[in-house]
This record gives sequence, structure tokens and C-alpha cells, in this order.
Amino acid sequence: MKTFIFFTLFLLLPAITLATDYHGNCTVAFEGSSTLHDFNGKGRCEPFTASEIAGIINVPELTVAVADMDTDNSSRDNKMRKMFEAEKYPLITGMSGPVSLSTIRKVSEENIDSTQPLLFQLKIRDIEKPVTAILQNIVETEGKLTADLAFTLSLADYKLKAPSVFGIIRVGDTIKVTTSFLFEAH
Repeated sequence: MKTFIFFTLFLLLPAITLATDYHGNCTVAFEGSSTLHDFNGKGRCEPFTASEIAGIINVPELTVAVADMDTDNSSRDNKMRKMFEAEKYPLITGMSGPVSLSTIRKVSEENIDSTQPLLFQLKIRDIEKPVTAILQNIVETEGKLTADLAFTLSLADYKLKAPSVFGIIRVGDTIKVTTSFLFEAH
């Protein structure tokens, strides 16, 4: 009987897929407009670890510190932090479910349009909403995967009042966001 169990486990061993862990980092670039001129800014998510099992990658909850977001204009940055209520809500959080890395790889290998829609939850302050983003610029090399996630968001959807200067110069409601990911196997 012991031999049978050992033999069965030996046969099933190839079907058991070991996890691959990835060190992950991301940078966030955002673009907005105002009645005077357009602006852009940047941020960075906290480093994270993602695991791949059987072609499915599980990315944990990702956070970006509002205090670290920067537009190269201290006055605008202060207004932005006030809009986000950074002291009360210091983090912007993104959460996705499992992502089919095998589907992403297949699309990339077949040179089909290398963009994929990706649904995730975005939490700003105390409001969480689903966002459909486009996963694009996917490049996989030995032990490394890079990709961009692009989406737009409405400040009004998150009950954010767009900053203004003297009530005349206003920031537009729509913000374009691109999050660039780097996953390195370890």
C-alpha cells in the first residue's frame, strides 16, 4: 500500500506547479489639465511580492502614498494633498484579482495587439470603485516582466473637489494615469 501511495505521488508530482515569486515595483505617472495649462506628476507604489502559480499571478494590494506624489510645483502639490485629505487618507490603494499571466504571454507571443483590459478596484480616500484599465507594453525576458497599466479617472467619481486658484484657474475633472510595473523573479 505504501508503494502505491508513493508511486501515485510520484506520478502526480509534475502536475503540481511550484510558485514563482516576483519582487514588484511600480511608478505612477499622471496627467491633468487646467484652464491655464496642462500638468503632470509622479508617484511610486510600495515594493511588493507577487506569486505566480500555474500561469496565474496574484498581485497583492498596492499602495501609493499621497504625500510622495509630486508635480514639481510645491503650491500645486499642497493643493493636491489637501484635495486628497492626505493626513486623514494617506494612501491610494489598488486591488486586482488574479491575473492570467498565461493569457498575457499567449497574446504577446502571437503578436496580437499586445493590450489587455484589466479590471481592478481603486480606493481613494474612503471611496472604492471598479476601474477598467488597459494592460500594455508587455515585455517578458528571462526572469523579468514589465508592463504598463493605463486608465483615466474622474475626480468627481471619488468626490474630490478639483483645486482652483482664485476660483478662476481650475483643474479639469479627468486625470490620465499610467502605472509602470517591473516584476523580477527571485
